[in-house]
Amino acid sequence: MSHTNPPSVLSVLLNRVQSLQDEQKHTEAAISAQTAIETGRRTVETDPEATPHLITALEMLGNLRRESGDYPDAERLYLEALQLAETSDIPVSQIARLKCSLAAVYDFSQLPESAIPLYQQSIELFENMDPPAELDVANLCNNLGMIYKEEGNFEQAETHYLRALEILERVSGNNNVDVAGVYNNLGALYQSSNYNGQAREMYNQALEIHKEVSDPDHPDLGQSHGNLATVLHELGENEQALKNYQTAMRILEANLSEDAKTFSIVVANFASLMRDMGKERKALSIEKRASKILRRCSA
Repeated sequence: MSHTNPPSVLSVLLNRVQSLQDEQKHTEAAISAQTAIETGRRTVETDPEATPHLITALEMLGNLRRESGDYPDAERLYLEALQLAETSDIPVSQIARLKCSLAAVYDFSQLPESAIPLYQQSIELFENMDPPAELDVANLCNNLGMIYKEEGNFEQAETHYLRALEILERVSGNNNVDVAGVYNNLGALYQSSNYNGQAREMYNQALEIHKEVSDPDHPDLGQSHGNLATVLHELGENEQALKNYQTAMRILEANLSEDAKTFSIVVANFASLMRDMGKERKALSIEKRASKILRRCSA
């Protein structure tokens, strides 16, 4: 009769953390993850082979801290995990995850100079896996595109967005929300650089995809109509801009609890269009009505 080794206390704790996360019990998961880390630190003193479990515990708590916005603690946990990973045999995929998670912490903390090299290292690791983790590469390219856009580096932003788009369309097909998201990001990049004709085409692509894959009243569809309206306004195509603003307003008003900020932006842009068309009273009416709706929503 064969015997299997009983699970270690550390592996039991890690399973509990995962179960609590699956149940959306994030506070309890964080407490269990901290216990797993403390147990792991004691265990590796006499059993170095337990180091991969400790790294996983650090990663799990790091993820929970990052998701709750505690970036300093998430950074500390990821750095400890990566330091341990230098002398431990863990999968390349986990090292790549740790690096891109740490990059995200720096990204959210407005520290692009720290985020960029880690994103690049993560991309290289995901590319060299067998098979390559292409969707992860696409996601990280999109993240880099956003950073470079914020820095005003048009060429690098465009390069990374286009690479993300190529991978997503090849691996996942043309009609999905991730592809629409990259088209939207490209539209914003071109619009910010005054390539309004290209921006219009990108926003149109995003809108067409959302029409295919999103619910007719989904806020992403409303935002997509609003994005297209802004560039149509800049191009002087005011009647088309008007129609898109009206559609965006209707959809976003129905989703105020999810995204009041986008609704407010669309209201301001719509009122600006009305003023440019010489319709001051209409602009004031739009603003007044929106103000009442927002007050009612926040009450």
